[in-house]
Amino acid sequence: MLKTSKKSIWLRLKEQIQVMRQDDYQFKLPMKFVQPLDYLFIFRPTLFFPIWIIALAGYSVYFITDAQLIWWKVGVNWKVFGNFAFLTLAAGGTFILNQIRDIGTDQDNKKLFLISENHVKASIARIIALISMGVALIVFLIQSISLFILLAIFLILWGYFYNFKPFVWKDKPWMGVWANVFGGFVLFLIGWSFAGVLNQNALIHVIPYLFAWGSITLMTTIPDMKGDAAHSKETFAVKYGIRTSVWVATVWVVTAFITGLILDDPIITHPILISLPLYIILLFKMDVVWVLRTIRYSIFFLAMFICFEFPLFFIVILVNFYLAKIYYISRFDLDYPTFRVEEE
Repeated sequence: MLKTSKKSIWLRLKEQIQVMRQDDYQFKLPMKFVQPLDYLFIFRPTLFFPIWIIALAGYSVYFITDAQLIWWKVGVNWKVFGNFAFLTLAAGGTFILNQIRDIGTDQDNKKLFLISENHVKASIARIIALISMGVALIVFLIQSISLFILLAIFLILWGYFYNFKPFVWKDKPWMGVWANVFGGFVLFLIGWSFAGVLNQNALIHVIPYLFAWGSITLMTTIPDMKGDAAHSKETFAVKYGIRTSVWVATVWVVTAFITGLILDDPIITHPILISLPLYIILLFKMDVVWVLRTIRYSIFFLAMFICFEFPLFFIVILVNFYLAKIYYISRFDLDYPTFRVEEE
């Protein structure tokens, strides 16, 4: 009886805290202003963070290998800024194609409402995606044939092989992971190319970033296990389970740390060092809550170290984060993006 009473008190307290938290996010824009933004948010701006981070890492590491480690660079190279903008546009196009192919799964997982719930017609979204990717390719072709080839490889990989038959790599355990890792590899090389000429150093210094990127990529398959399994999608987590997925992800991030130390790269080693306690806790907890925490904070720590190099990037992160938060709370009454993960 006492245990039941304590449990009911705890549940009421938890509900009250939840109400208080919801009250903190009552700033909402009128729907007439928010609804047109649907056509922006089909690009999934919250996924721009990892795109920017891995490409900026490539840009930064170029200078590390040239003995020009950057700290607190506040000047803006507008050509580089424009290149990042068009890379973002192209990546957003692949995210649109992914949503079009995942309508059923997104409905089951109760996320990505815009295309799955027909707020934006799939046919219109497809046209927007193709135009976005086409414009980015043209801009890169005008600048450099190597940039064009790298972006074309990235788009073919993430836009076509990852999503469409006969490949559909996103639904296969190892091909889905390798497609994402190779996509990160190409993004790193693109960022490097924004800084200077590609050379063999890029192929060496990308290694720790690939292991770190792969670790995060692998863990992102865990939260969607239920919906993916319901649609016969054999992702890594669906096939091998949460325990194996977490252990492999942990081994990879430790490998990233060791290779980063060998290559004397502080941009990757310091964030991983801060993130390692999360992985250690995850090895004991083995639940989705700690998976999400590990994913979100690991990305955040790397982003912050890159902000020490390029402080204006912090402004870009803030604008993207809070614009998305205002949009989702206004449009769907959803507190997203967030670092908070509720315990069940």
